[in-house]
Amino acid sequence: SPVKYLQEKKKKTETKKILNFNEKMRYRQLGDTGIYLSVISLGGIGIVEPIAHHAIDRGVNLVHISTSYNNGNSIKILGKLLKEKRDKVYVALKANFYKGSPDDIDPVLKKLNTDYVDFLMFDRHEPSHINDPKDAEIFEKWKQQGKVRYMGLTTHKKVKECVAKGIEGGMYSLIMPVLNQPSLEVLTEDMRNAHDKKIGIMAMKTMKGIKKPELMPSYLKKVLANPAVTTVNKSFPTYEMFDSFLKTTQETLTSQEDFDLYRYAQKNRSNNCMMCGECERICPDDIEISTLLRCKMYYFDQLGDLETANSTYRNIAIDRRQLINCDQCKKCEHVCPNSIPIVSKLEETNNYFNSVLL
Repeated sequence: SPVKYLQEKKKKTETKKILNFNEKMRYRQLGDTGIYLSVISLGGIGIVEPIAHHAIDRGVNLVHISTSYNNGNSIKILGKLLKEKRDKVYVALKANFYKGSPDDIDPVLKKLNTDYVDFLMFDRHEPSHINDPKDAEIFEKWKQQGKVRYMGLTTHKKVKECVAKGIEGGMYSLIMPVLNQPSLEVLTEDMRNAHDKKIGIMAMKTMKGIKKPELMPSYLKKVLANPAVTTVNKSFPTYEMFDSFLKTTQETLTSQEDFDLYRYAQKNRSNNCMMCGECERICPDDIEISTLLRCKMYYFDQLGDLETANSTYRNIAIDRRQLINCDQCKKCEHVCPNSIPIVSKLEETNNYFNSVLL
């Protein structure tokens, strides 16, 4: 029929706009840009070259990377991959390499085997550091030089405040927050604001706290049910996990799956940090609580990434991981919305990294 013909013609026209389009993958437009991102994107932590090729061949068109991931090995792997597939993917680069020189980005681009990155993601975890004019200045300079295209924000501390501030400022095209089960609850209003203002959300650490693999596809469906989420960023250690997630993108969350997720979240709330930052705000010794918890509970326990867990732990200043007064204080536990036994978790983390890894 003429109507069906016009619909198919429109669909073909739209798919031509999508980089690396594959009919088995779903895509969402990033705000009011002309960019369509795959709803699954590749995380740089634990990136495995053959699996990354596999994912890109099946329609993934965004990779997030940092110079610090896997002690610098991840960016080398991505650089090798981009020799073949630069025209198939957008690259989101965390800006933590920037030390103040306008030339800082050049060695990174060389490692990536590219002349530019699509998203420059500023790694900011304090609300006062969001929307920094100095960040905007260096971004604009590099944009004029053709080295970056869009500005982004990544945050995994004081997440609600930082996300709200990022949305309010209007500097960022893409915001990358922790979006595990507790965070998804807390950020409901902020996600709606981001969607209304046409700011994309790249969800990270979505499976943090979910130790039952059979629940992960259900949670992916739940995250993608939120129209504010443009893409879910994930590392894939196996082909089977990626293929399972890809299949899941074509499915709808059932009421039973939603109930199972809710029941699991309530039962495991005391083991799932939502990165709200309340504990660090009240800590008199300025302990890096959320980073310490992330090293053991996420990087090691969940991802099995010993190298990233260890290097992240070692990069924390010694005086910010020493638990001198914690047993007597425990102010952090009094303010934790999830009632996490923080002090015992911190002791477990320190004992592990100091006894097993030295």
